[in-house]
Amino acid sequence: MYIRNSHKFGKEIKIINAGEYYVSRTDELIGTLLGSCVAVCLYDNVNMISGMNHFMLPGKISKVDIFQDRSAKYGIIAIRELVTAMKKNGAKQKNLSAKIFGGGNVMEIERKVHTIPEDNVRLANILLEIEDIPIVETDTKGPYTRKLLMDVISGKVYLKKTRNREILLQVNDKNGKYRQGVLIADG
Repeated sequence: MYIRNSHKFGKEIKIINAGEYYVSRTDELIGTLLGSCVAVCLYDNVNMISGMNHFMLPGKISKVDIFQDRSAKYGIIAIRELVTAMKKNGAKQKNLSAKIFGGGNVMEIERKVHTIPEDNVRLANILLEIEDIPIVETDTKGPYTRKLLMDVISGKVYLKKTRNREILLQVNDKNGKYRQGVLIADG
């Protein structure tokens, strides 16, 4: 995680990376950038506490994963850790609501079976249902990367979606030439 000051928003932004989560009750923003990963955002609207995680893989339900691996890169652990951290910071289970983002197919590859991004989204939905936390917003799947900024005090999430091809075109402007879906570097 790293901290940025935003002149645009007039607040600090805590940027979390894959495998991390963050909970706050301070007037700040929590941000992340998602591709195929998923972020769950939790908000307690009474105590004004927010939290966000960013996980890469659903995880295996095995004794080793559940009880020994504390890595938040697995959704099965990241969601549990986020809920626990929210409660430790004063959030009440009955006040929590959730938003789910990510799980994009950023490689735009045709698939005939479930993929990791779809499994991540499905896991988030199931675990939040088990925790009895209502999901009030989702923006998942599709060929998009997503930039998220969550306002801790209001619980609002600001979302910017970009298609994979657009990112390659932006990279082209800086690094090389883009031709028929392939980035070709100069030089």
